[in-house]
Amino acid sequence: MISGWFAPTALRSECGRAALEHPWHLTPLGEPSTWDDGLRHAVRMCLATDFPALVTWGPEHTMIFNDAYRDMLGATKRVGALGSPLREVVPEAWDTVGPMFEHVMSSREPVGGRDLRMLFDRSGFEEETFFTFSYSPLVDSAGEVSGVLTLGTETTEHVVALRRLRTLDELHRRLQTARGDAAERTSIALDVLGHCSDVAHASILLAEDGRLRPVRDSDPSLDFDEPLGLYHARALRTLEPLCVNHNVVVPLVVEDGAEAAGLVLVEGSPLRPVDQSLVSFVELIAASIAGALRAVNAQQSTLDARDARTALAEAHERQTRTTSLALQRSMLTTPARPEGLDLVAWYEPSRDDLQIGGDWYDSFITKDGCATLVIGDVTGHDDEAAAAMGQLRGLIRAIAFDSEQDPARVFERTDTAIAGLALGPHVTATAVLAQVKPACDGPRPGARTVLWTNAGHPYPAVVRADGSVELLQRRNDPILGVRTDLARTQHEIDLDPGDTLVLYTDGLVERRDEHLSTGFAALRAALSHGQARGVTELGDHILSTLAPSTADDVALVVVRVLGPDQQPGS
Repeated sequence: MISGWFAPTALRSECGRAALEHPWHLTPLGEPSTWDDGLRHAVRMCLATDFPALVTWGPEHTMIFNDAYRDMLGATKRVGALGSPLREVVPEAWDTVGPMFEHVMSSREPVGGRDLRMLFDRSGFEEETFFTFSYSPLVDSAGEVSGVLTLGTETTEHVVALRRLRTLDELHRRLQTARGDAAERTSIALDVLGHCSDVAHASILLAEDGRLRPVRDSDPSLDFDEPLGLYHARALRTLEPLCVNHNVVVPLVVEDGAEAAGLVLVEGSPLRPVDQSLVSFVELIAASIAGALRAVNAQQSTLDARDARTALAEAHERQTRTTSLALQRSMLTTPARPEGLDLVAWYEPSRDDLQIGGDWYDSFITKDGCATLVIGDVTGHDDEAAAAMGQLRGLIRAIAFDSEQDPARVFERTDTAIAGLALGPHVTATAVLAQVKPACDGPRPGARTVLWTNAGHPYPAVVRADGSVELLQRRNDPILGVRTDLARTQHEIDLDPGDTLVLYTDGLVERRDEHLSTGFAALRAALSHGQARGVTELGDHILSTLAPSTADDVALVVVRVLGPDQQPGS
């Protein structure tokens, strides 16, 4: 019969009720009425908390756990785990956790870990999992360590999501800077996927003469063979992603309303389940590749048209560009004049007559007195990019002004609006949104707090009043317009009088056949001792040094915190 000390706590949960009915006399612990006071206290604490908790007691580490910990054991391990030795329940992980348990027992010292990777067979296959945990000693009534208390939570989804976001960022960065044909860009994509832990194999098939042909570097095991071939045809017909065993097949839709240009085939890691998150991941991969192919098509069409045009047609192109640029400049309004800040902005179009860009800047003051700065670059370089720029600029401005929310929330609402208004795959962009808070009374008169969020855009820079330069290399979120369920990251920094914040687009630091770190180094050099220049002089110096004849559009915003007696332009 179960002792009275056990029932009140146990009855509140499923695991507790299971423990009431468990035949403890068949385990090394014996009947609960004989349990040591130290074990009783630990069990009551374990069953009383909603946080995942496990108590192991005795030399065999006999297990008692609560509902939250049971859920982490999965469908197979939870069966029979209660009252069993921990080593028998997790044999595949014992080489990892066993030494830590023995250390806690022998040294009386706790052991902890953050995002610890373990291979865990809990659903019928060996699965890659991650846990943040703490192992603490449990002392019996004689003062000896007789057990271990485990408190922890599973962080697998978080770690895997961050890992996949890094892959998407790298894919987007490399495809954006690529200038080759479709074969070269798809090979770049395959190279990136080849270094992704969530992809066992990858292949890209492109439609050619009515057939699907694998691009170079594709994995031959995912080629167009049976039974996958039937699913290929179905994906091409329905334009919907499909799962085939451990493979995900996603069509490449390059042009709206057109047939698929090919397929992306990804075999997921055997250590991870094939679920909706993997399908969404491959869909984002396919969207990035489709964007790169779209750029190839646009570039080739432009080159073919240029070769065929006469001098009169070329003159017409120049006039069209002039009109487009005039329209684009008309949308880039005069920068705001916030009190206590000196703010200047520039837009420099590319020198290539065939390129009409999607770079933009914006600045305005919200109802609560914040100076809001936005700089961005819509994917692509054509009239669609310019039109998408106008849509996206107006959307962000309206949301930021009306909601008065912090930058991360504004971008989250922008993602939702892009999808909800069905603006299409062209409205994707890198961007930074920064809010310069009004000065507050305090120990640093005139100091300003800056909140910002970054959607796949080059890092902002700060020139301090002492001439030092800091590149704000914080976490970069994915570009705008690809996800609606992303909690975006927000950062904060303080600026003192004389400090200068610099926002810019990638045309300032990215060059063909040149690593991005070289561009950042050049930016640092151009900004060095920039506090000695006025903001207008500093901006002119940056453009003349880094973009004297750029082949890409450049937008630039420079804002300086003024001292109490300073005026803009001083």
